[in-house]
Amino acid sequence: MNLPFRLHHRPRRVRLAAGAGALVATGLLAWISVALLTSPHTPKIVANNISRNFRACLVNDQQDAAMAQPVWSSLQSAAAGAAINAQHVQIPTGGTAASLPYVNSLVQRKCGLIISVGPGLHQAVTTAARHNPHQRFITMGPSVKLPNVRSFSPTDRSAVISAVQQAARPRPSHRT
Repeated sequence: MNLPFRLHHRPRRVRLAAGAGALVATGLLAWISVALLTSPHTPKIVANNISRNFRACLVNDQQDAAMAQPVWSSLQSAAAGAAINAQHVQIPTGGTAASLPYVNSLVQRKCGLIISVGPGLHQAVTTAARHNPHQRFITMGPSVKLPNVRSFSPTDRSAVISAVQQAARPRPSHRT
């Protein structure tokens, strides 16, 4: 008689275990769903494509580093909150032959406006401006008498900011 009793209760235990397992699985799924829906969301990372921004480049030699500091500060102010990438290149002192490749590299990097500081770059900027008539330059130092070069005093902060912001504005295309 014991045998039928055990057979009779064993399927009931199996049914209870299966029911308990299903209940646990359902509870676990409910908990995961609630946890995922109510957990703090990580902010979506959005990349800012700066490759199409206007590029303004400051170049100076090591001798004129102190004179270039307020110009760099002005350039950063002009770029703040605008679609302008500001770059600063300080080159070793070495005369026109040594500095001309640096100035030409800024033309190659597609700097929309190249700002040079100091008398050490005067001849290099003059040569680069003469060979690249569509490139815009600003010299902070001796004046260059070419149509694509403007000259300012290194201390004229507002002139630098205004010139950079004006150069960064899109130019209308000329259609005939």
